[in-house]
Formats: sequence, C-alpha cells, structure tokens
Amino acid sequence: MKNSIKKGVAEFLAFGILFYLLAIDLAEVVALDLNQGSVNHDLAAYNFQAETIRRWKLPKRLREISGLAMTHDQRLLAHNDEKGTIYEIDYRQGSIIKAFKLADLDTSVKDDFEGIATDSNWVYLVTSSGRLYEFSEGADKQTVPFNVYATGVGQDCEIEGLAYEPNDRALLLMCKKPRSLEQKKLLTIYRWSVDSKRLIEGAHTAIPTTEFTRHIKGKTFQPSGIERHPESGNYFVVAARQRAIAEITPGGQVLAVIKFARKWHRQVEGITFTQDHTLIVAGEGEKKRANLTLYPVSIRGN
Repeated sequence: MKNSIKKGVAEFLAFGILFYLLAIDLAEVVALDLNQGSVNHDLAAYNFQAETIRRWKLPKRLREISGLAMTHDQRLLAHNDEKGTIYEIDYRQGSIIKAFKLADLDTSVKDDFEGIATDSNWVYLVTSSGRLYEFSEGADKQTVPFNVYATGVGQDCEIEGLAYEPNDRALLLMCKKPRSLEQKKLLTIYRWSVDSKRLIEGAHTAIPTTEFTRHIKGKTFQPSGIERHPESGNYFVVAARQRAIAEITPGGQVLAVIKFARKWHRQVEGITFTQDHTLIVAGEGEKKRANLTLYPVSIRGN
C-alpha cells in the first residue's frame, strides 16, 4: 500500500514538472509569435487606399520628374531626368514656385540625373554613373555654379536614388543595376561623407533582393528612389516597375513592402517626407502629365 502511494506521488510530481516545462516552452513560443507579429514599421501609419490622399497633376515641364527632396525649412525641390534644372514645387497646390539652373560658364548642364538631396548648406544631384553635383540653392531663373565629385560607385553599379543621412552626415547612394555578378541579386546602398567628400569605407548596406520580392509577386525589385523617415530614421525605398514601396532599417532589415494602386502610380520615381510625416511620391508622366501624390499619416493605417 505504501509503495503504491509513493509511486503515485512520484508519478504526479513527474507529470507536474513535465507540464510546467511544457508550459514554459509554450509561453516562450507564444511570446515569440507575439513579438514577430507586433514589429513596428512606419509604413503601417499610411493607408494607401484611403480617400484622404491629395494628388496633383504637375506642369508639363515636369513630365520627366525624377527626384524629390525637402529643404530644412520645408520646401519641396525636384528635378527632371536629363537637365540640371531644379524646381521648387508648392506641394499643397502642385504648382511651380521657382526654377534655377546649374551652369558652367553660362552653359546649362545636361546629365543623366537620378536623385536629389539636401543638407543644411547644400543641394546635391547624383547621376546614374555616380557623379555628385554640389551647389547652393538659387533664386528664380538664376544660374548657379557647382562642384562635381566622382564617387567611384559607377564602376560597380548604376545609381538611382539619393538621400541625406544626418546621423552619419552622409549621402545615401542607391544602386539600381549592379554591374558585377556578385551584386546582381543585392540591393546596395553606399554612404558618401559630405565632410570628407569620399565614400565611407565598409559602411555600405547590401540586402538580398529576395527580402523584398518575398512580400510581393515578382522575381525582382528595381529601386527608383530612397528617403529617410524623419522620425524613426528608417529608409523608404520605391520601385517604379514593381509599383512598390519598402521600409528598411539603416542596417538593412526589410520591415515591410507594400504595392501601390496601379491606377494611381504608373512609374514612381521620387519620394520624400514633410515635417508632419506626410509621404510625398512623384510619378513620371510618360506620355501624360506627371503627378505628385501626398499620403498623410492615417490613424487606421494599413
């Protein structure tokens, strides 16, 4: 009788310990799932199907709009593909406020411009081959001198997209079309110091394109614009051909990828943010007028 009781108590204790251990494991799994399901990303603050968006058709001379940048005092600058003309746009109305040109001995500059960025002192344009033009903002109809820097990234890839990273005092140069097989399946972002006027060695970020394509249908992700979110510091990347927008951390973790509505975005090229975090994207007009679309922060989110 005593042996049976002892055996029963031992079995009960063993079962209790096993249940306790299983409960701990289950709690850890639940906690892990909750953590994975609650990853915060800024894209969730925008409703890309909302009726609250504002959309403007831009003047004909901005048909080939390529890049956007916000100045420190909240004015929107833009540029076309092939001419060194900078436009200030009233993003509340979609009209042009002023336009000034880069000029060398009164000769207007032409190049394959693919991105624009600003810091507190300068405006920058980047070409597909990685050349950087540095200049001061001009008045309406003014021509301005400039400095040109060879970043060296053109030998590795075709650049499309430029943004300013204040934490590093660096310009982000985004690779659209790698020239080597090693980088073919990567999205690479280089960092160029505005102080030393050279690439920051070992500071580039390389992300497998599969980290983007697994969120959307398709086999590739071809970036066309990049901008830093003013609050979180994460990078927003748009892809024209895929009509998509992605959010990544500065370290290269892809947080989210969302498709734009086809009817609104044929070819998204430029991206920037206002101080209140309104997302602004620009789309080339192709044979029609280019457009500017504003997505305010949504309470409901996506």
